[in-house]
Amino acid sequence: MGFDPKQKRLRCMGHVINLIAGAYLFGQDEASFDDEYKRASAADRRKLWRRRREVGKLHNLVAHVMASGKRSELFLDLQKTLNIGVAEGKKWKLILDGGVRWNATYWMIRRGLELRESLTSYAAMLHVSADPFDQEIFDNDYLSDEEWESLTIIKDQLAPLFYLTKGLEGNAKLTEGALQPSHGALWEALIVLEHIMAHFETLEAEAKDGKFNDHEGIRQSITLAWGACQKWYRKTDDSVAWQAAMVLHPRYKWTYFEKNWTGKLLPYLIAGKAAFKKLWEERYKGQAPAVNSRSTQSPEPSPAISSVERDYLKSILDAAAPQPVIRRSATTNGRRDQYHYYLQEPTIDYLSLMEYWKLHEVEWPQLAQMAFDLLAIPAMSSECERVFSSCAKQTTAESSSLSGLMLWHQECLKNWQNRGAIEIAGAFGAVLLDI
Repeated sequence: MGFDPKQKRLRCMGHVINLIAGAYLFGQDEASFDDEYKRASAADRRKLWRRRREVGKLHNLVAHVMASGKRSELFLDLQKTLNIGVAEGKKWKLILDGGVRWNATYWMIRRGLELRESLTSYAAMLHVSADPFDQEIFDNDYLSDEEWESLTIIKDQLAPLFYLTKGLEGNAKLTEGALQPSHGALWEALIVLEHIMAHFETLEAEAKDGKFNDHEGIRQSITLAWGACQKWYRKTDDSVAWQAAMVLHPRYKWTYFEKNWTGKLLPYLIAGKAAFKKLWEERYKGQAPAVNSRSTQSPEPSPAISSVERDYLKSILDAAAPQPVIRRSATTNGRRDQYHYYLQEPTIDYLSLMEYWKLHEVEWPQLAQMAFDLLAIPAMSSECERVFSSCAKQTTAESSSLSGLMLWHQECLKNWQNRGAIEIAGAFGAVLLDI
């Protein structure tokens, strides 16, 4: 979630990543490109794409294949003998980019590289065609070995952004365990943004050393993406929510910031602690505690999850987490601040996030409420959009009499069932029929 000062709201982290990737792929003239594209003829649109260098040439070549069923069939036939690597023995369709999301461009490049041999052979066949359109595509959009190498570099440099976008989209299984990421909570967003910053900072240093001198435009793309990262990273200072969500995660607390925000970043750490304390004291500390009868008995540490494959997002979160120290916490005596006691506990990783705060809800009711409020903020709106789509599928003409309350109940039950929070089969004496 990036903070948008004009709209006074947190912006979807997916949108922030989209803007960073867009700066890398399309530069600073994306808006003017869109305006020109809307007014241009088909031939002029192909010329506009060629201004995007190898990415635009690949777009034109893929569009040429997909514009005709006959060409698509010819391309599939070429794959029978030409595909190698992961595509060997397969017949895959190409992917054409378009729309407002950069992911389609990444997928187009990735699939184009997987089918490189077939695409190169297809483009070479256009040279002997009598069709002027085919000849135009060959003359202007045939990709050289150097351009294919540039596409490989572009794909590799954008891959972390793609993996993180997918990781933050939500839909995590609630039974995955304490060390699994939440797949889309606000506490993950700052770590992700700092990782992207470090990624492009490293690439910028490599570009200055001349690593990408043989690939026109890639150095400029890196600089533009790094600039976009810095712009959105600075906006995190406009909202305490970013830091507060991480501080209220028992695996990170202030330890993460004290380790990483040193030197020139130290003033931001001091300001962050002051902003957090102000939010705690003004909004939560004096609230009347909610009545809750849950036990505060600590469960035993969960077994290590060594057999679970570590995905990209999880590896980043694990690397950022301080080394945990497991011990029982002291009992709160009411004369000290709940926030003080929370910080006195060492960081831990043997409890899942919600398990931890449910365990301490009776002991620290106001602080737990603060945690529930901030940790419920999603990093991306993907899960909300899935609910909208799911509701739309239920509200057909045949089910128009369903009330909003019934739709709400159905969506909650379906979501909880799919994510492992409940088991509907057998509930209330029901029998699951195997049909």
